[in-house]
Amino acid sequence: MTKVELEETLEKLKYLDVPICELSTKINGTFLRLIKQVEAEASRKEIRFRPEYYLGTGWGCVNKSISIEIPFWFQNETLIGIEDEMAYDGVENESEIKMGLRHEFGHAINYAYKLYLDPEWKSIFGNFNKKYRDNYRFNPWSKRHVKHLPDYYAQKHPDEDWAETFAVWLTSGSNWRRVYAKTPALKKLLYVDKKMGEIAGEEPLNTRVKRDVPIEKVKMTIREFYGADYEDVGPSEQLLEDVDAMKRIFPNGFHSKRNLRDAWKLVHKYSPLIISKLSEELNVPHHSAGRVLRVLESICKTYDLKTRQGDEDEKIIAMSVYLSKKFSQD
Repeated sequence: MTKVELEETLEKLKYLDVPICELSTKINGTFLRLIKQVEAEASRKEIRFRPEYYLGTGWGCVNKSISIEIPFWFQNETLIGIEDEMAYDGVENESEIKMGLRHEFGHAINYAYKLYLDPEWKSIFGNFNKKYRDNYRFNPWSKRHVKHLPDYYAQKHPDEDWAETFAVWLTSGSNWRRVYAKTPALKKLLYVDKKMGEIAGEEPLNTRVKRDVPIEKVKMTIREFYGADYEDVGPSEQLLEDVDAMKRIFPNGFHSKRNLRDAWKLVHKYSPLIISKLSEELNVPHHSAGRVLRVLESICKTYDLKTRQGDEDEKIIAMSVYLSKKFSQD
């Protein structure tokens, strides 16, 4: 395992025990950039409306509100990596994320301007109040619906049909007039084009903000959310043992932050002494002992482990005992 791989794995292990409610609620990085790209597409269509975005446990737009839920794992690269390992189909790439954003934008703009109440909307897309089912039958050869998200999502419900049609219409370079020419789906796209022209520059009729399950209300840890074991992200049993050992030797939770120092600095300072001791007593090669101590140092950095000044002898002895047992077993 390279240093980069080690650091990435340790970051994943650290996050597993973090309650989701303790994650930052701020949307940033790559995802914020993709939101701006989709909103730029809307601006080019002269759409001034902007939804509200918040982090939750999945994709969605709260019914009859302008609030779009974004999965919490897009908050940083480590969480994205965990999702990629745990999800059946892996994590979405940037193109797929923008597809999802356009779809949810379609829901939000439908609710913002109450388009679903328009008789023409009803005649084209169907009854908005139709019962919503997670399981639905679809026709993969249908020409009445656009194809945007997987699983022929436009066929799930009239509201989804609208959102998918809007997403295709919004997508830069989709060439929807040519792609859907001579199909019943073209009528839906033309309706979207007409209605968006009518509301361009208009203030929304509905600005209701409602959050379904924002992350600040989700008490479960990331490990509980995925139903994951540590082994799912820490492929090395030895690494898991080392993490557990260092958290025992350097337990956090001090009542006072006074006289604390970083545990990794202690490990780094006394590594030569411990390596020499392991070599003399157990014949452990210097390079083998050094490699393990660098791992322990990385663990201390990742988990921000601390120790009190004056506890050096106790901690050095504890590490020496752990490493002696570790190399004796090997």
